[in-house]
Amino acid sequence: MEELNRSTFAIEKDRRFVWNSRRLSLVAFLIPFLVMTLAYAALQVFPFGNRHMLTVDLFHQYAPFLQLLRDKILEGGSPFYTLRAGLGVSFYGLFTYYLGSPLNLILLLFPAAFLTEGIFLITLVKVGLMGFAFFQFLQISYRRKGALAVAFSAFYALSGFTLAYSWNIMWLDTLIMLPVAVLALVRLIRDGKWLLFPLSVALILICNYYSGFFACIFLALYFPVLLFRYTEDGNASKRVILTAKVIALAGIGVALAAVLLYPTIRSLTLTSAYGDKFPKTVEMIGKPLTYLGQLFPFLQPTVRSGAPNLYCGLPVLFLLPVYFLSGRIRAREKILNGLLLLFIFLSFDINILNFIWHGMHYPNQLPYRYSFVAIFPLLAVTYDGLRSTREFRPTEIGLLGVCLGFIAPVVIAVNTEMKVAPWTQWGTIILLLIYALLFSSFRTQSYKRQIHTNLLLAVMLLEITLSTFSGIYYINANEYFGARDGYASGSTVASVREAVRQIESMDEDKTFYRMELKPYKTSNDPCLYGFNGFSLFASTSPKNPVAFFKNLGYSNNGINSYQYRGSTLFADSLFNIKYVIAREDLKYQDRERTVTLGNSLVTVYKNNYAFPLAFLAKPGILDFESFAGKPFANQNNLADAMIGENVPLFSEIEGKVKDGSDVHPASSSNTKFNFTRPSGIKEWTIKMEWTAERDGAHYLYLDMNGYEVDNVTVEANGESFTIDGKKKGISDIGSLKAGEIVQLTIKPKEKVDKGSFEVHMDALDIPSLARLAGFARERGLAFSIQKEDQLYAKFSCEEDSVLVLSVPYDPGWNASLDGEPVSIRTVDNALMAIPVAAGSHRIFMYYRPPGFDTGLYVSLGATGVLAILLLIGFILKKRGHTTGSQTPSGKETAASAEPNQTAEKRARRGRAKRCLLAGHTFCKTITPRGDGAESAESADCDEQLEDEETDSESYDLFLQNEIRRRHERRVSRKSASAQSGTVDDSDRSTL
Repeated sequence: MEELNRSTFAIEKDRRFVWNSRRLSLVAFLIPFLVMTLAYAALQVFPFGNRHMLTVDLFHQYAPFLQLLRDKILEGGSPFYTLRAGLGVSFYGLFTYYLGSPLNLILLLFPAAFLTEGIFLITLVKVGLMGFAFFQFLQISYRRKGALAVAFSAFYALSGFTLAYSWNIMWLDTLIMLPVAVLALVRLIRDGKWLLFPLSVALILICNYYSGFFACIFLALYFPVLLFRYTEDGNASKRVILTAKVIALAGIGVALAAVLLYPTIRSLTLTSAYGDKFPKTVEMIGKPLTYLGQLFPFLQPTVRSGAPNLYCGLPVLFLLPVYFLSGRIRAREKILNGLLLLFIFLSFDINILNFIWHGMHYPNQLPYRYSFVAIFPLLAVTYDGLRSTREFRPTEIGLLGVCLGFIAPVVIAVNTEMKVAPWTQWGTIILLLIYALLFSSFRTQSYKRQIHTNLLLAVMLLEITLSTFSGIYYINANEYFGARDGYASGSTVASVREAVRQIESMDEDKTFYRMELKPYKTSNDPCLYGFNGFSLFASTSPKNPVAFFKNLGYSNNGINSYQYRGSTLFADSLFNIKYVIAREDLKYQDRERTVTLGNSLVTVYKNNYAFPLAFLAKPGILDFESFAGKPFANQNNLADAMIGENVPLFSEIEGKVKDGSDVHPASSSNTKFNFTRPSGIKEWTIKMEWTAERDGAHYLYLDMNGYEVDNVTVEANGESFTIDGKKKGISDIGSLKAGEIVQLTIKPKEKVDKGSFEVHMDALDIPSLARLAGFARERGLAFSIQKEDQLYAKFSCEEDSVLVLSVPYDPGWNASLDGEPVSIRTVDNALMAIPVAAGSHRIFMYYRPPGFDTGLYVSLGATGVLAILLLIGFILKKRGHTTGSQTPSGKETAASAEPNQTAEKRARRGRAKRCLLAGHTFCKTITPRGDGAESAESADCDEQLEDEETDSESYDLFLQNEIRRRHERRVSRKSASAQSGTVDDSDRSTL
């Protein structure tokens, strides 16, 4: 046979068509993106219908704040403060909690009318990036490139946690960054690559410090698992060094985010969430079967109450026992992962651990907000155990599937609190049987392995698709996706925005003013529609002003919100609310305000009694204190304290109970009543009436003391309208003339047999209000510098006074009077007030978040340290390259060539051995050498591996043939040595 020229070709491995890593990465992004898109499309979310995907707090909080961020970027303004919410609130606090995600910049591509569509796209992109990030974690950490990693990534991106809280858009960034941070830990421990870790920690905390706190706790718990997995035994010093390095780099990451974190920590002390008491006793729920049941598909997601959202694919139920029973996986890894999972599940069960996980806070609804940290290790260990299925006989896997199929209905039947769908039980059983069939046939050879893998992949993707459709369906059924028209788009919204624009151009005095919207759309309408207003609902809201506004009669939750519901004309005037935009016809008459603008959709009412933003009040206002349950008395007392004398602002009208209502006065003032339902009557109502004693605005205050009602209606001026009887607060009855009658009808729920309630009807004295307005305007300040976070004015006063600003107190405000710093005091722990002496003065105020300077310095220092570390690494790397490039010459080169070649062969042989022991396949390639001979080179398993989840059969055959070939070689070598009387072990190698 003619000798071939070996320098002209190479024997390459079999080039089957496979998905390469880039294609699979794209698929890992697209599958969650498209599945979520189709789920919303099925519910007719725009552009597939005329609905939006906003619900729960995304409707009332996050979307309006995102619109505020968009306006800030496009229109400019202070990065620290905003006057478009709550009479003035820290924008920095809103940003750190709600708006830190870089993906929010996508909103700049959308006009204001398409806000909901911008948020929809951001949500889809985030869900897709969750799948992409988890796929990269699996691929690089486990050095496996199989297509089944795409399915596991889809399970992560579309888990039960994501379906339940996809509307909580700022938490999704943490689920994107968590795989990145864990991957960074792997790279640091295994490969010595350290830069990604501090950057990922910093970005986790910047995007959302709240959910980022959960992720950081998990990273600390997961670090020992990774440390012992990727380091060799007997090298304790290296583990100690790595631990110190991780702690130091994590500290740098936290310090990089300090410019946001430290001011946030300072501001959190002002909120209602601060100061929850640590549990005094240990309590356990004791429902492990509940957590098992939460791994089933097609459950109704837990949103407001219930068990943790843990669903992440039914294969977890199969592969979890496979992982812990596998002989391939080291016992140490199984113990560490088992302890980690046990601790997380005990955290769900034990009240103290649950309290600590939530940042020393009892959450208000949305339970188990950290449950995603259980989903991550569940998917990680089951993906690691996927290859171990070949260790078990088909009957063993099949028996496991049958057992799970019987357990599923038992768990569902026992856990009556589980929110199951009608198809949960049968869908779970059918899928379990299909998985049992597929997993049990991994070792069979009846058909090609690639077909088997494709079938398994198809079933897994079908499961996650159906589960996503089911979850989104129940989110809509339980929480509701509203109509797109009327929120950020539509003719009414366009009219509101146009009214805001025209009011700004036509306002005569061009001084600062506020406006509000009736009826409200969200709890943050000023942010949503772009005007300075009163309403606010935010977790970062200081708690002290909430009580003040509640005592004045405003509707709020008593925790972190106060809404423009329950206002009076006096309160509007005090808080500088000059215009009210009615987005539909009012059910009552309003003669005290004047109509200035309007069309068929909206009407703008002007308040002619609005006070200035800041004015000089009498010193007695600092002694004012409000009381719960007395809104009209509180407003009277506030007016008296402001002007320094009694003002007959509100006067109460005595009500009468209509005959047959079985209601009896419980106080001499005829404001508190007891009621008893007549026996045998289901449809029963309480009726009262009042007669107006003077012309003017009238207001009703109703407190049902927690007793449930079907409805509460008011009839005045021939108009009947409903008021909210579930929450106590003031209701506007409108302008009445003397002698007109107001009727109140209360319909208690059928289960309420008896109870009590309190009701007040008061009339506003317009001449007294005009007097108060004149007093405030005469003593008002005209600011020469007026920005969101800066105020400057010159003024004079004839007597000692108190400068009152209709802006809630925040410790970030700093004031100087005549160039000297002064302390800011408060009116009833709410409004800012500064005592001033008689004479001429200069006042300057500015806002900086408390702790901002300190946080900035810490972040700059961390940036400097990181830059120094990078520079040192660069210098060391450059020196290493320079040393390596100094090639010896002559005899020195020839002498060193042979040892280098021997070391290289030894290294190649070691890599091949490690690949085989790890269960990888490796291929021998023949590549040309300079001397014309071939060189057998073991390819790196990371580069040669194609689809190892499905290559177990080829691996087994390869291993058997390799062992047989080496055994035959040893036998022949020993036989030849025996004949020659020598022993040759120069080519001895073992698997």
